Amino acid sequence: MLKHPSFQGKFSRKPSSLLSNQPDQIWFMLDTDLHGVYLSVVDKKRKPITPDYQLYQGAERILLRAMNQVEARSAFVIDWEKPADRIYLHEHDYLLDYLRSVPNVIDASGEPLSFAEGMARLQLFIEEKNEQQYRSWIRLRHKGMYVDGVTVVSERYVWYEQKLYEVPPLGESAIDLHVFQTEFEAADLNQFLSLLFSYIKRIDLQYRDYQLQFEEEPVQARPCLIFEQVDEDQALHLRVTQQLPGMGFEFLEQYELFRLAETNDMTRRVVVRPIQQWAIGQLVEEVQQHLHSAAPSAKARKEVILDGNVFIIPPHTAGPFLYQKLPVLLDTYTLYGAEKLKHYKVKAYQPRLDLRLNSGIDFFEGEALLDFEGERISLLDALRQYQQQHYIQLSDGTHAILKPDYLKKIERIFRKGKGKNKVKLSFFDLPFVEGLIDEKIAQANFEASRKIFEGFNHIKSSKVRLPKINATLRPYQKDGYKWLRYLYQHQLGGCLADDMGLGKTLQTIAMLATVYPGEKTPSLVVMPRTLLFNWYNEVRKFKPELKTYTYYGLKRDLQEALQAQVIFTTYGTLRNDIEQFKELAFHFVVLDESQHIKNYQSQTAKAVMLLQAKHRLALSGTPIENNLGELYSLFRFLNPAMFGSVQEFNRHYATPIQKENDREAISELRLKIYPFILRRLKQEVLKELPDKIEQVLYVEMSPKQKKLYEQRRAFYRGLIQSEIKEKGIKKSQFLILQGLSELRQLATVPEAKTDGKIASPKLEILESQLAEAVANGHKVLIFSNFLTGIETIGETLDKLGIDYVSMTGATRNRQYLVDRFQEDPSCKAFLMTLKTGGLGLNLTAADTIFIYDPWWNLAAETQAIDRAHRMGQTQKVTSYKIITRDSIEEKILLLQEKKKALFEDIITSDSATLKSLSESDIEFMLGS
Repeated sequence: MLKHPSFQGKFSRKPSSLLSNQPDQIWFMLDTDLHGVYLSVVDKKRKPITPDYQLYQGAERILLRAMNQVEARSAFVIDWEKPADRIYLHEHDYLLDYLRSVPNVIDASGEPLSFAEGMARLQLFIEEKNEQQYRSWIRLRHKGMYVDGVTVVSERYVWYEQKLYEVPPLGESAIDLHVFQTEFEAADLNQFLSLLFSYIKRIDLQYRDYQLQFEEEPVQARPCLIFEQVDEDQALHLRVTQQLPGMGFEFLEQYELFRLAETNDMTRRVVVRPIQQWAIGQLVEEVQQHLHSAAPSAKARKEVILDGNVFIIPPHTAGPFLYQKLPVLLDTYTLYGAEKLKHYKVKAYQPRLDLRLNSGIDFFEGEALLDFEGERISLLDALRQYQQQHYIQLSDGTHAILKPDYLKKIERIFRKGKGKNKVKLSFFDLPFVEGLIDEKIAQANFEASRKIFEGFNHIKSSKVRLPKINATLRPYQKDGYKWLRYLYQHQLGGCLADDMGLGKTLQTIAMLATVYPGEKTPSLVVMPRTLLFNWYNEVRKFKPELKTYTYYGLKRDLQEALQAQVIFTTYGTLRNDIEQFKELAFHFVVLDESQHIKNYQSQTAKAVMLLQAKHRLALSGTPIENNLGELYSLFRFLNPAMFGSVQEFNRHYATPIQKENDREAISELRLKIYPFILRRLKQEVLKELPDKIEQVLYVEMSPKQKKLYEQRRAFYRGLIQSEIKEKGIKKSQFLILQGLSELRQLATVPEAKTDGKIASPKLEILESQLAEAVANGHKVLIFSNFLTGIETIGETLDKLGIDYVSMTGATRNRQYLVDRFQEDPSCKAFLMTLKTGGLGLNLTAADTIFIYDPWWNLAAETQAIDRAHRMGQTQKVTSYKIITRDSIEEKILLLQEKKKALFEDIITSDSATLKSLSESDIEFMLGS
């Protein structure tokens, strides 16, 4: 050992204070003040202390050191508003990640705080306080728990009672989230939402049944010119600014916005888009160039004063600018304050309309004049002038400027007629004309048509004799029948757009039962192939006297079909046979699932438009899925005169609404179609519905599936008969179970027995029903007994873009899946086997259930349905059982009513004894 005296003393170990001093126990305390939630270190008496981080180990040391660094940096920052010795967590969000790992976290009263497991979500709820006001509040959602009154700690954490919850990042302005818990005017909804999504990045929105949609395409602000005043010396004050669609220019000047939120009542969406603003300096420079160009001299140019974004224009420059340069600017700028320009003979007008029209079939045609305080100008001449120069020259030299909304309305309503200066007016635009004309003109031209529109207001209170059908219509269904009958009486087309499960088919059958047998001309009902048997079955159930013919398949006979009262066919068959169909005249043409013609350019839509019918009706739970072009296609079939050409529809409605969120165009379009679309949602008629609505949807096997099924049915029938004859029924139970199981698979998931070569026909009807349910805001449960069914349905959900969770017997994290389905509004479907779904799960977020392949133990099936229909469910539950025709499924369904006890034993488990199954039962199920 080295003992050299030169080293001793100089390098000898000295007693260490770090080893001899024990650190004091500390607590990390969260408290709040007006500036937010702050973190401090306290002793057992909750007095603030500044411990030396080097005395501590692990997570405490890391956090103390980080806090020490924050305090060191803040020593050089002067903040006159906030206390200098406080560490606010919204400014140092990362400290919360360290805080998760330390013990002894408390609040200001000394009570312990902890971090909740998993992610939580924040929701902003908006509801109507009254007709003029909304109220909004923030709610925390975490593992089935919903609470109000949370405190925002930072961008990623909120605080409620003794728990800190992590949420998706809210954005840098998270600390200001509380200001969105308020009351505001209903008219300011878009402004409120625009502020919210400009400053809060991620928060769930609950507003009616609207879906929240973020788009990347920016919305462009529109430049504005505002004539603020004319001085006594006639100097003109002109302000240059910009505005967003549907909002006044003041809003963009007052607030710094990054996103625009727009509620679209047609598509029932809240669409959020980034904002692309103009540089005000660029706009000012453009206007300045026009002013200088209009100035009569160099001296006059210098006399134009610019103060920020406001020009003060002397009269000798103002006149030439208004007459020569302003029309050019109005191509891109919106004008306000034109009423202040009387001195310059520029005047804003909303002229009176004078009409002299003759009535046609769908149109009124004749002469239309605009009356400018006694000076009358042909409407078409006035519009031509305005389109060319943005004003109308009156005889006294006045430049008449039309208000933009008035001009757009006139252009939407009137079309060019036959002959010089003649106009056409659609019957469907009469309600909008009445606000622009004198009462005397209205009575002279539109008295009879006006009564038709007024009649819509009295449909509900009208008394009509209901047709004799094998059903008792619920009150809302009676109203639907009255509406259909009113349209029928006036030869108007309409779309019955009730929510799924409310009986659109039944109401239509009631209407057809009114028409027949009195009417001799047949009616045509067009539908997807998957609905053919359901229509046939519903008519047979509710009005068996109606003579029907299903025009489908290789053996279809049009001449035989025309002997029926109601002909059923598919969109595909109609498309293929349109050359024959277009020559026929039908009494009614009904389109079920009318979204099949949503693309007016598709071959299906073109074929439908060629049909001749005295009356037209569409049925759809989702009349508009993506864009307003679908609405145009629908009404082109229902009422062809309503919108004119697709170019006119796009110019007057689709583009202004979808690109500019033109509130006036939205309002007018809603009013225009309102009488002709009847839509009731489940929540609107809850009191009239039973707690559970159960329906059966039938599908037919494809030829290949049918051939294979029949081969295996015949095989098992012979084999089982032989085994029963040899061993008796009790000793043949395993073979019986095997045969029934395979036939059930072939009926439901033929993919499992054919390596995917034969697809289940159930997928097609399930796909359309799922799309409609989710589009209408419903959450769904889907049960299948076969893993192949789970896989193929999952692929269908992926194809539709529907977010879902899936559970089988092998699933372990079941509670997580349940919580996600219950709490996450984006998760729309829960896919599971019937056995796992029947085990104590609470899935009340769902109100629509699909049983893909029925479970013959009715108690087990009911138990699965009751996952949704139980305490806590506020909606009515609709369940759909999908059955394959001419299969073991249909036969067992028939036996269920006769021998319920039998199905307590069939296929309930691997040890099923099938003791109640008789030879006659087996023969019924396996027989042809």
